[in-house]
Amino acid sequence: MSKLDSRSGSGFKEFVVLVALLTSLVALAIDAMLPALAQIGADFNVTDSNDTQLVVVMIFIGLSLGQFIYGPLSDNIGRKPSILLGMGLFIVGDLVSLFANDFNTFLLGRFLQGLGVASPKVVSIALIRDLYVGKAMARVMSFMMTIFILVPVLAPGLGQLVLMVSEWRSIFIIFLLLAIVLSIWFGVRMPETLALDKRRPMTLDYLVTSSKEVLTHPTAMGYTLLSGIVFGAFMGYLNLAQPILQQQYQLGEQFPIYFGGLAAAIGLSTLVNARLLSRFGM
Repeated sequence: MSKLDSRSGSGFKEFVVLVALLTSLVALAIDAMLPALAQIGADFNVTDSNDTQLVVVMIFIGLSLGQFIYGPLSDNIGRKPSILLGMGLFIVGDLVSLFANDFNTFLLGRFLQGLGVASPKVVSIALIRDLYVGKAMARVMSFMMTIFILVPVLAPGLGQLVLMVSEWRSIFIIFLLLAIVLSIWFGVRMPETLALDKRRPMTLDYLVTSSKEVLTHPTAMGYTLLSGIVFGAFMGYLNLAQPILQQQYQLGEQFPIYFGGLAAAIGLSTLVNARLLSRFGM
């Protein structure tokens, strides 16, 4: 069941593509930078090669903090303003990194990018729940996941392609243009989906009560801790993939091919898992 067609000129396919691209922006902002880590470290005279991993870490720190903000914020001011606010912050962070003259300023930009891109990542799920229920919602999530899986496969290749014809700052120009286009597209074509009578106050009491409800729910906390452990392993992989594959194994410009293959394997396992769940259950 869909509420979208009666409330917007956006069709199902346009909605799926738009929301998938918005949520995929975080993967693109991370994975497209991996081939450029060594060049970034050299340009900023980073003495310890391990410090270049902060290019990935800082965006995840911003992303983690942002997820605490945009959920309650979108319940208060609506989905559309929250996503546009986050996209604006991502654009600011992109500009900071693009024009940075030192490594610390560059990392500040990466943090702001993560803080901004947390908005479409978090709020898009609420957006889908506002518009779709049941099998229609599952269909939207399935199509979104298909597009989302393609981004980590292709993003390192995009970054490597840019480095072959230009320098690493050009990657941020691509981020900037994409973020501007998606923001305009979203602003023009997507209506507000949260009705005024369903909005909640963003007060300290409400935030404390909501947090307590989640923290004291054993099932929710169990899944949260388990997901955190798995995500921690994934973070370790992302941080070490570039130095291990590109430097230790001396893959050089072939790095995106191997990274893309690994990403494709992860994506395939996600699709297989979805099929197994639908057939056998949890």
